[in-house]
Amino acid sequence: MFRLVVYTLLVTVFWNDVESCLRGGSHLKDHALDKGFEHLFRTNTKELENVPLHFDTPIPGWINGTLIRNGPAQFEVGKRSFSHIFDGYGKLYSWKFKGNGTVLFSTRFIKSAFYNKSISQKDISPYLLFGTTKPRFNPIQVLLAIWRDMDNMNVNIYRFPSGDENKPDTFVALSDLWDSYKFDPDTLTTVGYLHPMVPPTGGIDSDIFQNVMSTAHPLPEYGTSHHFTYLRSFALIPELKHRISVIRIKSATDREVVAQWTENPDEASYMHSFSVTPNYVIVFSPPLYFDTKSLLVSAFISKSMKWHGDDKNMTIHVVEIKSGVVRKFSAPPVFFMHHINAYETWTKEIIIDMPTYRDASVILDLKMENMFNRSKRNQLNPHPVLTRYGIDLNRTQVSVKPFPDSVKHPCATKFDMPIINENYRSRNYCYVYGLVAKCDNTHYSNFALVKKDLCGNGKDRIWSYPNHYPAETWFISSPPKNGTSPKEDDGYLLVPVLDGEKNESYLAVIDAISMTISHRAYLPTHIPQTFHGRFFPNGL
Repeated sequence: MFRLVVYTLLVTVFWNDVESCLRGGSHLKDHALDKGFEHLFRTNTKELENVPLHFDTPIPGWINGTLIRNGPAQFEVGKRSFSHIFDGYGKLYSWKFKGNGTVLFSTRFIKSAFYNKSISQKDISPYLLFGTTKPRFNPIQVLLAIWRDMDNMNVNIYRFPSGDENKPDTFVALSDLWDSYKFDPDTLTTVGYLHPMVPPTGGIDSDIFQNVMSTAHPLPEYGTSHHFTYLRSFALIPELKHRISVIRIKSATDREVVAQWTENPDEASYMHSFSVTPNYVIVFSPPLYFDTKSLLVSAFISKSMKWHGDDKNMTIHVVEIKSGVVRKFSAPPVFFMHHINAYETWTKEIIIDMPTYRDASVILDLKMENMFNRSKRNQLNPHPVLTRYGIDLNRTQVSVKPFPDSVKHPCATKFDMPIINENYRSRNYCYVYGLVAKCDNTHYSNFALVKKDLCGNGKDRIWSYPNHYPAETWFISSPPKNGTSPKEDDGYLLVPVLDGEKNESYLAVIDAISMTISHRAYLPTHIPQTFHGRFFPNGL
């Protein structure tokens, strides 16, 4: 009788677990789908240089160049830690494809003043941060942090021409700041601090303004070797309007003002990216404003961000590159992080595509406590709406059209971190690749890489594998074949992936047409979540 009771209980428990798994609600199932996820946000201080990698399939010889990526990799110093993933100390990673099948891996921290002071003091040194610290800075440290401003270049990397044929190009690590850090692309060693000067314009002395905010996403000027960026200059005199400038980057140090406009002190909006076409620079300003008083009290930016989408629209500034003329448009309020691409039509309409959000909670919720708590992160909604904006320059109107969800792949329109074939930058295009969290609409850790066919030819594709967590990818185009240029999506995606089962990272080379892995090499150390990067072909 006793054995029968025990047997009945065991069968009951077992069946309940099975039934729960079938419903998708089992703790065991949730745990299995989240395995190793936290390692995306765990410190890795190991630095390496030129470690050979071994791919499971030989790398094609035509892949010749270097992939460099940037992202936060240390989240605490001593007894103090960061509360937001945006604040981890920046670390660079490189993969050198030698063109003969050999690939070398390196990684090194960006030795900013913020990093160096913190390591020396064995504590997080007071600097302006996106989130707070645990424990928090004391009042004296808050004042020091405000005085020092931000100094952590952990978002992106870029290469600017030197302007001199006898000098190498300048590689820089970027954040949403005007300043940046130069580094050696071969060794990843930090070699200097860069603070470009901007010539004063309009008769206004530049000493009245402090050049602070910019973008981690400069864009090439069509048909030239130059690039565009923007600069937000905060007025140092109370009640004086702040200033936004569109800047042409001729070299790492040579900058030129293309256009400027002002904004009210209480309407200084946060922007992360913008768009460029052959004739226009397009800057979207969402109603996410900085509250200066909150910033001065707290010394962390997210505390000062206030969403005004209930009573403010989004402002769009369209700058004509040749004349510097600025035209102003308005659209319904949304938040965004990344523009995808923009191009002009023959009817004088500018088309801009980007993932848009209802508000800024998508970045404010990226707290360490949420990332380490399965229940909290699963409650987050990381899904944007893929939206196409049409700016009619003849009628001064803006059309807003969300893309319909994919029937076969429902999360194919819910991506961010968009990447395109850069040969189609500022041109009409069809394909965009992006990263989706919570692709199953249940588990935040259910990451997927998606290929979205914007032209509606049914070529949406998805790559996802349980407990494997990809970062943003990068597209490299296949070489011409028999004198014929490759199709837009003919190429490979390069993406670092964390294997949660092994707690190891690997570089995946994915066929961009089929979205299947063609080559894979595990790395000698794991990589926390990276933000952005670029591939530089034909060596350095």
